[in-house]
Formats: sequence, structure tokens, C-alpha cells
Amino acid sequence: MKHRLSPLQLLPPPINTSWVAASNGPNRVSIQRDHGDPVHLPLPLFWYDPAWYQVTAEQADSLAVAVAEMDVLVACLRSEVSGPSSDSIIHAGRTIDGEAKIQHRYNRLVPYRNERYGFSITDLDDAAIVDLRIVVSRDITGRFAYRPAQIQRWETTLTMAPVAGGGSIPAATFPPDVVSIEHIASKISQLRCMAASAAIFVSIDPYRIDDELPGLVKAKPDGLILRLGELSVDGLQLVEILCRTRQRLDQCGGEAMPLWVVPGAITADDAVKLIAMGASAVAVDAWCNELLEQTESTQSEDVIAEHSVTVRSHQYDSRWGDFAAQVVGERIERFRGLFESLQRIEKKEQLASYDPDWASRLGVRQLC
Repeated sequence: MKHRLSPLQLLPPPINTSWVAASNGPNRVSIQRDHGDPVHLPLPLFWYDPAWYQVTAEQADSLAVAVAEMDVLVACLRSEVSGPSSDSIIHAGRTIDGEAKIQHRYNRLVPYRNERYGFSITDLDDAAIVDLRIVVSRDITGRFAYRPAQIQRWETTLTMAPVAGGGSIPAATFPPDVVSIEHIASKISQLRCMAASAAIFVSIDPYRIDDELPGLVKAKPDGLILRLGELSVDGLQLVEILCRTRQRLDQCGGEAMPLWVVPGAITADDAVKLIAMGASAVAVDAWCNELLEQTESTQSEDVIAEHSVTVRSHQYDSRWGDFAAQVVGERIERFRGLFESLQRIEKKEQLASYDPDWASRLGVRQLC
């Protein structure tokens, strides 16, 4: 994968910087909530929109756990990774052997979609982030719709009795109880009451930022997720959109509000540069989706359909962790190292460019 932000250079500290030993503790990400204690995450990385229906529910659960154990926040609903009469490991946690058995729980992002397909109130239990996705989705055909296989997983229907006869299901705009952007605040308040442990985020598209951001900031979510993955833009335009959104967010009174970004295909270096340019966290779907693709390629669609909604309680097999580490571990560790290095450099000294166009348009120092 090519570096999309290669003209931006991550700089070391100036040579007159006093020597400082590397930190022994993790650089946790803290998200301040409008109500309640902060939410702490180990890394500013998340898997935003996994297509769990591509694999069986048991495989989806194991992959979710494997990625979560590498400190990446994973988005999932119970209906996507468990059967109707069983719970998933990513939701229930698992017991780790040692001198004393400890129940390890995983941070989760709950996608609260407008149509609420597959959503259960129990999805909100112990969630880290609830993401109110007030965006309309396209399927692979370009329609505002969901694929039949996706609906089948959410609604736990059998192959011989699909929803809508097996056709695509239209995607909606606002949830049924939100009639306009002025009513977003009441929906956020409702979610805060139902998900006491979670920070409430709102997903947005970049197309009408000037018009939509003021109303969203007024609704007081705990953070925003900017969806840029479907844009056909180069690296410079990607960063410009991020910077413009961050600037507009600050102007609207959201200076302290986290801005997460879903950038599409990027490298670990690109992800750290997006953090340096103003993103609070970065989606790494392009990395993690490889896990789904490789798992799906080893089985037929008939196997997925047969076992996707009949999963029973299972034990986590550590080989899933080995598999995930082999596919994405190197990139996550590269990000971790670069991200930790940023903490030792002043903000204005973190990035520069030899390209005069990038330097002038992004406001970073131009190198000679």
C-alpha cells in the first residue's frame, strides 16, 4: 500500500532538545464526556464498519476479539457476532488464566444506524462509544440500501426466508424519532441515558460541513466521526478536508470535541500524520478488512449462510490472535511507535514538507 501523505515528513525533535527517556506507560486516549467520567482507550485506532456478514458469526466474534486485543476499538452489534440464543466473547469478555482468573472485557463501538436493523438495547451495555450514524448508506450497486446478506445477518433470518424476498433494503436518513437536525440533541440525551458507560458520537459526511456542523455542535455530542472513505480525493485534499472540518468545528464552539476520521486506504505512517494534522483517532478498516477477506476466501457462501445465525457458545482460540497479528500486527505496531514519538515533539515541530504546495496549503513548515 502506497503512502498517501508521503510529501508530509514526520520530524524528529530539534537537536537542542533535552534528552528524555521513553515513557514506560501507555499513551492512553481520554475522551471527555458531557455527562460522566472520561472514556479511556489505549490507542486512537478503530475499525469503523466491518462487514461481519461475510464470515460466520463465530468467526466474526473471534476476529473482533483478536483485533480488540491489539488495542483497536471494534464496531459490532450482538446480532453480527452471535446467535439468537448465545452471547459473544467480544460482548461478554473472557476469563484469562493466571494466578487469579480475571474477566477481561473489551472496548466496543456500537453503530446506532438510522433504521436500527439488528440493534438490541443490550448492545449498549458496557459500550465505550455509541455512534449515532445520521448518514445514509450506499450498497455495492450505489443505491441507498443494504445488501440482502447484511440484512439476513442483522435480522437472523434463514436463507430460505429472506427479508423483502431477498432484495436490497432501502437505507433511511434520520431515525424515525428524529425529524430534523434540531431534534438530534434529544436523541443524544436518550442514548446517554441508555448507555451510561459510553461517549456518544455522531457520524457525518463532509459534503455540507458549513451548514451542518453548527447544529451538531449545539446538540453536544461527545465527539464526531468524519466519513471520508468514499471520497475520490488525493492525499492533499484528504488532509485539507480534515483541517477545514477541524477549523470549522473550533469556530462553532467545539474546540474540545474529538474529531475522528474514516480516511479509506492508508498506511500506518499516514494514520499518524492525520493525528498530527488534527484527527483525534483514525479508522483502519483498510487493514482489518483483510482479515475478513482472507477468512471468507477459505469457505463457501453456503457455509456462511448455514452457520451465520446458529452459533453456540464457543471458546476463543488464540490462533485467531496469531492470524490477526500476522495480517495487521506490523502496521499497528508501526503506528504505535510513531504515535508514541509524537508525544515527545511540540505540535508545531511534528510535521513539515519539501513540497511547497503541500506546505503552503496545509500551513506546515517548508523544508529546503
